[in-house]
Amino acid sequence: MSHLIVQDPSSISGRFSTKYRLGHTFEEDDLDELIEKGLAPYEEQDLTSMLVGSGGLDYSAIERYLSKIPPREADLIRLYYRDRMKQEQIAKLFRITQAAVSYRLHRGIRRIQFLRTIPELDRDTFDLDLGSKFSDQDREILWRMYETTCQSEIAKLMGLTQGRVRHRFFRGLQRIKDLIREEIREKHLQLQSILKRGIPVCDREDFQALDLELAEADAELSTADAELKASLKASKYGKYWTVFFAISDKHFNILHEVSLPQFKDRGDAQILPIE
Repeated sequence: MSHLIVQDPSSISGRFSTKYRLGHTFEEDDLDELIEKGLAPYEEQDLTSMLVGSGGLDYSAIERYLSKIPPREADLIRLYYRDRMKQEQIAKLFRITQAAVSYRLHRGIRRIQFLRTIPELDRDTFDLDLGSKFSDQDREILWRMYETTCQSEIAKLMGLTQGRVRHRFFRGLQRIKDLIREEIREKHLQLQSILKRGIPVCDREDFQALDLELAEADAELSTADAELKASLKASKYGKYWTVFFAISDKHFNILHEVSLPQFKDRGDAQILPIE
């Protein structure tokens, strides 16, 4: 006589999958987490020791970013890291204090460290990708945020309040996430379908067949998971989420140049671009 047993699908499938559980519903919160982890910026690296130490980072690895930071900082970085001048020599050259040189070098490298964690954006592609999804004003706020990371500067340039700039920026960030959701929805639904399917009732004595069925289900689940992640990486809007999420995550003003009063009378403002 056969005996039937009903077991909790999640407890059985736990032997095979550590990421998802059969019978579990892949909810919107899970999708949010997938987007935020899958499209997270690269981890920031300390470039100072890598540039100074022997066998460290090649100067050419940071040269491409110099055009994106204040010219005075770019000049100092070239002299210090490329031409190997001492800070005291640079200070005498520009008639500023060694402290001013040290501060500007640190600030410039800090900006480059951030820039290395995000993808570079192209204005024409940006307008093409987001032109039909955002108003001209919202798109301009996003692009200026990419260039300056400064809400107050954008507000001044566009004749808006800082509060409005901040509100529209975060609204734009959420809109980009929604666009990514739409792109990966098919793969998301496919994964949901597998998870909801659960485990059928099986003969108590046929555990070998049950293990085989679970193994096949786990393989199907792994494939669906991989396809969902691949569609996320291929998202047209993924790079925009990465950039603007990185800015919103404690990096406002990282690219904004601030004129410090204590350096004003020490020649710091007189640094000119060097060809």
